Parts: sequence; structure tokens; C-alpha cells
Amino acid sequence: MDKNICNIMKEKLTIINLKKKEFSKKIIKSISQNNNIFAVTKVYANFIFMKKNKKSCFLSRKHKICLYTGRRGGLFKDTNFSRIKFKNLILTNKFENIKKNN
Repeated sequence: MDKNICNIMKEKLTIINLKKKEFSKKIIKSISQNNNIFAVTKVYANFIFMKKNKKSCFLSRKHKICLYTGRRGGLFKDTNFSRIKFKNLILTNKFENIKKNN
């Protein structure tokens, strides 16, 4: 169980870091596309944007993790549960108005 909590905490940190990076990329991109700024500033902003766009960072992709099991695979689109845990929750009637069809 501790490993699952550790995975979820790591995933939350990566999501926070990705949001920060996306925000800075948007600002730099808007500077490089602005026509009221000097050309030298636009070129420098474009250089910084290309430098930050490298794939050397380990945070290049965001994963969804199951809240119960900590799995990365087999997740449903709308929920944060894996398909196995979702099936078990339905069979034990934890969700109202959802039933398993045979």
C-alpha cells in the first residue's frame, strides 16, 4: 500500500511541474508572436522556447494513476479508477445506479 501512495505522490508532483512548464511556455510563445516587440527580443524568446522544448526532461508525459491500486494501465477516461478496481466496486454495490451487464 505504501508503494501505491508513493506512486500517487510522485504523479501529483509531475503534474504540478508540467503545469508550471506549460505556463512559462505559453508566455514565451506569446512574446515571440507579438508584433509590437523588437525583433531581437522576439528572436531571444524563440531561442528560449526551442531550448525548453527539448525532450531531455523526464516530465515529458503526464500519466493518470488509479486512486486505489496505483496502476497506470487500464484506466477509464472519465474516472480515476482502473478497470479491475472499477469492476470490483460495481460488484460490491459501492456505486449507485451502476450495474454489471452480462
